[in-house]
Amino acid sequence: MSATKFTPDQNRAVIARYFAEYWGKGNVDIVDELCAPDYLIHYPMHGPVRGREASKKMLRDFRASFPDLTFWGVGPLIAENTREGDFVVGRWDGGGTHTGAPFADLALGSLDTAGTGKKMRFTGTTVFRLEGGKIVEEMGEEGALRALYQLGLVGDLRWT
Repeated sequence: MSATKFTPDQNRAVIARYFAEYWGKGNVDIVDELCAPDYLIHYPMHGPVRGREASKKMLRDFRASFPDLTFWGVGPLIAENTREGDFVVGRWDGGGTHTGAPFADLALGSLDTAGTGKKMRFTGTTVFRLEGGKIVEEMGEEGALRALYQLGLVGDLRWT
């Protein structure tokens, strides 16, 4: 752990900036500034992604397939420093339309042809763990089942 201790407000500011730039605008270069070199991103729909270059590739590929991909926060970021580490938690909403390249970075199935026109919209909650003001872990639940249903990769659900 870094000798420099960051306050919950400072950690919240790091995550707000990361979320707005990386997920919101698709600015993958922000990870070089705000994330540890071997940080881990884990969402059930995509599986684990470790490191700056892998996270950049994941988002570039996602946006190449869903050019209108958009994510936005839907509530306050909650930050706390604990004995176990510094954490920030936030809720978000996101989605896009598959108008680009084929897409296979899914835990279940793939969109084998380009531009299917399938739309997905889903919500999620993400827990970020920080050390010394750098993101070391991003763990989320992104409503994968709903998104996979909307993309036609899983069968009929009782809700849509």
